[in-house]
Amino acid sequence: MIHTIIYLLHLAGSGAQIVILPGTPVAMAKAEDGVSIAYGNQPYVSIWHTGSSIENMPFEAVEPRDICIWNGELVVSDYTSRSIVSENSFIPLPGSPDGICEVFWSSSDYPELAVALFDPGMVVIVRSDGSVLPLVGMERAKCVSAADADGDGDTDIFASGCGSGVILIENREGLPVVHSIGNIQAGVKRCTAADMDNDGLVDVAGIACADGGAGWWRNPGILGGEWAYQEIDGSLEGPKDICISGGNMAIVSLFSSPLFNFPMRTEHPGGFISCCFVDGETLILGHRAGFLAVLSFNPGNTTSPELTLH
Repeated sequence: MIHTIIYLLHLAGSGAQIVILPGTPVAMAKAEDGVSIAYGNQPYVSIWHTGSSIENMPFEAVEPRDICIWNGELVVSDYTSRSIVSENSFIPLPGSPDGICEVFWSSSDYPELAVALFDPGMVVIVRSDGSVLPLVGMERAKCVSAADADGDGDTDIFASGCGSGVILIENREGLPVVHSIGNIQAGVKRCTAADMDNDGLVDVAGIACADGGAGWWRNPGILGGEWAYQEIDGSLEGPKDICISGGNMAIVSLFSSPLFNFPMRTEHPGGFISCCFVDGETLILGHRAGFLAVLSFNPGNTTSPELTLH
């Protein structure tokens, strides 16, 4: 706690922006003019408008786990009530949801929602009419990330779980075809799709559920090929989130300092549990003590994710 107070005073003195929140920011997503925030200890969602105020939204979520924009509407996964919740709707699910993301899985003009159900352990698609399509069973599913991994024009889904690692769910004309990618010791808590080596192919990066830190897997160009693992940092203690935008990457941990692939003028302590890029020059970190640190950086000074991060 003392380190956190010293850090806040230091940031305030350096001119960086601190935003005090009404709860613990477990998940964030980019909003039109800021970030939307889901709390682990509050049954509502907030939007922080850049340079302005916190706006609390009329959500009624018991235990929010993840947040995203689905078909133009802000939605959260509510673990305890086993549902997807928005300002105007409540969609029951056959399990307890964790990670969510918008995806165009079928030929419909309307996007669907990919959902990782931690319990009983599966990845499902939620359609716009509220119906649920099971895709694959996956032990302790934690996260989903949408991307066209094979370049065929269809949206595929990367999924990760504690105990089950990372898989790719190929979208083969609406039918799921599963490809194993890899694992980080006990499992992968969060995964995100990105071209990590600038070769035009979508790779996938992830953080461990417990020990093992963070790393990424190189897309072999053939879905049946081997996804070679590249370690980013194996010494992270309590990794909590990874966010990537363009060539910029940040990883936050409970007990380790955040990792960036671009230089920062200020040292940052552990305790951050969520992150989100607002634009190409602004990164927002959410701390378990209930505040946001709004950080500016120079996007022209990035290093390769294959190298040790600064």
